[in-house]
Amino acid sequence: MKKDVALVLSSGGPRGIAYIGAIEELLSRGYNIRSVAGTSMGSLVGGVFAAGKLAEFKEWITSLNGWSVFSLMDLSLSKNHFVKGDKIIEAIKSVVPDVDIENLEIPYRAVATDLCTGEEVVFRSGKLFDAVRASISIPTLFRPVQYGMSMLIDGCMVNCLPSNRVERSEDDILVAFDTNYMEPAALRATLLREAVEQSAERAFYQQTREQAADIIADFKSQKDVGMLDRLQTAGSRALELVGRVREFRKVADNRSDVDFGDTYMSIIDRSFSIMNHHQTEMMLSNYPPDVLVRMPFDAYGDIADYAKAAEIAELGRALMAEALDRYEQKTL
Repeated sequence: MKKDVALVLSSGGPRGIAYIGAIEELLSRGYNIRSVAGTSMGSLVGGVFAAGKLAEFKEWITSLNGWSVFSLMDLSLSKNHFVKGDKIIEAIKSVVPDVDIENLEIPYRAVATDLCTGEEVVFRSGKLFDAVRASISIPTLFRPVQYGMSMLIDGCMVNCLPSNRVERSEDDILVAFDTNYMEPAALRATLLREAVEQSAERAFYQQTREQAADIIADFKSQKDVGMLDRLQTAGSRALELVGRVREFRKVADNRSDVDFGDTYMSIIDRSFSIMNHHQTEMMLSNYPPDVLVRMPFDAYGDIADYAKAAEIAELGRALMAEALDRYEQKTL
């Protein structure tokens, strides 16, 4: 069984932290990662690994809490971005010293997009964190990177799973980790489930209002019953009704509703996810990997999810383990 790996890591925001655990799983099983290519978060984790600093990076990122994540956001009032992006790069460089790509331990490629020409830009040389900073420049969020006469933005705009850019050798296997997976059938089922649940919720509250009205009407109409007895009966019925509402709310509050575009940021995020998913499907068709790992696009997506790094990394390890089990059983 072949053990040399050409590793490809997609864009994916906080979901890309899963690549840490995925790489650890590959190494623990004796696979040799001979080259790596990544886009956006994939370029960051892939570059850190190629620099031989994955353990240090993992220790740093898993130490972040919600406050420290937001403290790395150097907010800007510029008309073309909300975050400068310098602060987070400097924080990472304090843990992973910058290095020339040509001097990395294994061949490394990072993908960015030329905002002026629309062309793909593939970094094969130069400073590692210049490449990473360009590759993670999410449009409108991070400040674009000046590159000669051009401006560079996130590579996910043109190639979110760069299987065609990773350096290959004759005896390697192609391992791709995609964190932008969308399954239309499952999403349609989610829409149907939510429609049914919302209908049931409306019916419940309508019934509750009617029952509350009945309690009040009965209280007013029972004039032949003493006031104390009327209050006791109405109070007992009201408490029972409140209890049912509380139980219903417990169930409703625990539902994991999907955000289909309620806010500006959710529309932007979902639009990117749709674009990235369709790009990925075309890349997988043209460059089918020997091992494919997939994570749903909506597993983790908020900036606050970077504070869940340990959890996400562990999920990445589990997903890689499942994919390798399938591959190894098939090749035995």
